[in-house]
Formats: sequence, structure tokens, C-alpha cells
Amino acid sequence: MLIIIRTMLAGIFRDVHSLVWNIIFPIGMLVGLGLYFNNPVYSEQLLAGVLTTNVLFGSTMVTAFYVMSHRNRGIYKLLRVTPFSTIAFIGSITAARTILVLLVSSIVIVISVLVLKVTLSAIGLLLMLSILLIGTICFTAIGFIAANFSKDESNVNMISNVISFPMLFTSEAFYSLKSAPKWIEILGSLLPFSYFVEAMTAAVQKQVILADVLIPLAILTGFTIICVIISAVTFRWDTEGSALSRIKSFLPKKRNTESL
Repeated sequence: MLIIIRTMLAGIFRDVHSLVWNIIFPIGMLVGLGLYFNNPVYSEQLLAGVLTTNVLFGSTMVTAFYVMSHRNRGIYKLLRVTPFSTIAFIGSITAARTILVLLVSSIVIVISVLVLKVTLSAIGLLLMLSILLIGTICFTAIGFIAANFSKDESNVNMISNVISFPMLFTSEAFYSLKSAPKWIEILGSLLPFSYFVEAMTAAVQKQVILADVLIPLAILTGFTIICVIISAVTFRWDTEGSALSRIKSFLPKKRNTESL
């Protein structure tokens, strides 16, 4: 398992697409928007938005492309003949993704404190770590789901965009939805990213209220469990078959009741 984690991390740091989405994009967005608006209150919301958006796009879109690329190259066929289970494999990729997220998030937090003058409490930092861990697991699993239901690279691009952008637009990562139509708020409440943002926004405040963090974090944890189960059930080791056929294989088969 450690070999898989090291291999995944090495691949991530060699991939230009991963470097842009996971490192350059969040740091550039934090510094650019932070210096442009130069508002302490907005800087806190911006920090929460950058941390969560980095996980959303990095864990969902990049993971989906990564899984699709490896499957099409036949790498998973080789892993299939080993005693490596599906859950262990998903866990290995999630662990590698979590290490990267924590590394980039630490850089983002340090920049926000030094450049944007954001003040964080000790309990807030601990809560942010827990939120990032659960959020990374959740959205990495969603990335697996996008890859499992995709046939090729163009298909995975469409599916991951359809999943990611509605989550971003129906959340309060960078703006308030108080004046938005009611249906946007309802749609956001049905998606895990809104609770991810809500928990992170509460954790970056100077005065952290535990209830404001723990309630959305508990809901996000529920989404995470569901997404991990779906990603494991629909996972495909090769390009043959489909995610739907994988689901059907777990359903009970109909018994033949016809009399001889």
C-alpha cells in the first residue's frame, strides 16, 4: 500500500495538469483576489473558499482523469491479479491525495496569515484539518465515481464538470446566496460541497462556534460514506463492461420460479 501511495504522489508531482489545479491555481487565486479586495472579512471567506475549491477540483476532476488514464493504459489489469482489494486501492489513492491537499493547504494558510493578515485559532486549525481530511475522502470518491461512469477522456471531462461546477455555483465559497433564488439554495443543500464550505467557513472564524462546524461536518461525513460505497461498488479494473453492470452484479438475482 505504501508503494502505491508513493507512486501516486510521484505521478501527481510529474503531471502538469495536477500541478496547475492543485498548487498554482489555489495559491494564485488566494493572492490575486486577496490583494485585489484587501478586506479582512472577505479574506476569511476567501481562505475557506480556496481551501474547499482546491479539494473540489483537485480531488474530483484530477482524480477522475488519473483513474481513467490508468485504466485505459491497462495498469489496473496488472493490479487486479494481485491480492490488492478495491477498497485498499481507493484508500491508497485517497491517502496520496490527502497528503497533497494537506501540503498545499498548509502553504495557502501560511500565505493567508502572512499576506492577508487572517487570524486563526488553535481549535480552528484542528477543525480545519478534520474538515480537509473528510472533504478530501468525499471528493476523491466522487472523482472515482465520475471515472467509473466514463468511457473515455472526453466523457470523463464532461461528467466531472457536470458534477463539480453545479456544486461550486450553489455554494457560498466566494459569495453569499442570500439574494439568490430559493431553488439554488435547495439544490445546494442536496450536494456535499455546500456543507464542506459551511464547515470550513465556520472553522476559519476568530471565534469558532463548535455547533456551526460539527453539524455540517456530520452531514459531510454522511455524504462521504455514501460516496465511498458507490465508488467501490462501481469501480472497474479494466475498460470492459460498465459501472451499471457492476451495480447489477451486487443486486440479488431473480430466482426461477417456473415449475418443471
